[in-house]
Amino acid sequence: MLISVQMLRALAALMVVMQHIADKAEQYHSAALTHYQVGYFGVDLFFIISGYIMCHATSQKKVGFTHFIANRIKRIIPLYWIVTAVALVVYIVAPAMVNASGGETSIFSSWTLIPTGKKLLVHNGWTLSYEFLFYFIFAGFLLAGSLHKQILFTSAALMALVLVGFWLQPQQPTLKFLSDKVFIEFISGMLAFILLQRVTLPALVSLLLAAAGIALLLLQNHYGIYVSCAGRVLSGGVPMLLLFIGCVGLEPVVKKAVFPGKKSAILLGNASYSLYLIHPFTLSPGALILQKLQLVQYPILFVALLLLSAVLAGVLAWRFIEQPINHYFKQKRMAAASTLAS
Repeated sequence: MLISVQMLRALAALMVVMQHIADKAEQYHSAALTHYQVGYFGVDLFFIISGYIMCHATSQKKVGFTHFIANRIKRIIPLYWIVTAVALVVYIVAPAMVNASGGETSIFSSWTLIPTGKKLLVHNGWTLSYEFLFYFIFAGFLLAGSLHKQILFTSAALMALVLVGFWLQPQQPTLKFLSDKVFIEFISGMLAFILLQRVTLPALVSLLLAAAGIALLLLQNHYGIYVSCAGRVLSGGVPMLLLFIGCVGLEPVVKKAVFPGKKSAILLGNASYSLYLIHPFTLSPGALILQKLQLVQYPILFVALLLLSAVLAGVLAWRFIEQPINHYFKQKRMAAASTLAS
């Protein structure tokens, strides 16, 4: 386990949660997080991490297409489907509570993750559609030879999709998704793996890279999100890539260092997927309760209580749902391997 990556996962999830708290604050006319704009870039960090981790996970062993995809499905889909089932019940009982910001909700897309231009029952699931397309393309080149060839072919395929989209500008939702520029962030994660595998960055260089990423985030948070034809790939992808390379470059230092909050950060990194999926279920009722208690007017308390409830729910979901599911599949895999060996 790379401690730096786990801590970055925690950061990515917390950035998204804080942005959604800011959205809730605006909805309930609270002064909390009024100037916080860069939280959604946590998603860009997740995409970069995925590109890196898929390379890291397959760099020391040969994995077939079916085995790779099956492992990804087992890791991601069960918790997502459980959360989706809960959201479906809420949707049936009180439709207005799901996707309250508007737009048509698709039950089909919610279960299949196939983008149709409609909203999902668990809106955060839109990122999983991108993750799985990346997984399928990455897995398709698992037998390409060396890992570097695999990265090259995967990157070429993703970039070809992006260039086709840039050229044709498709408006049909599924085609638009297939050629989204955000796939460049998965490429950047894979290229970061090659860089960090070949080069040992001095601690000072790593610190400067991380500081540059943070500076770009702070500048955009102050002056507004940078708008260009590249979309979030430049505004979110570049600063998060700099931060990622810098932090992972500091892995030897982070691994040995003892500092307050390290264990909590690792725990949140472990629970980041659960936190990412679960937190909307705590923020909506939590904000409503705080409004009823007339606590919305206290910005610090509003943020603290919503953040605490989201983190607590995320950790509990990881401990009692996600972790047991992962353990179940691990036991089945070990049992199958034991049977084959005998």
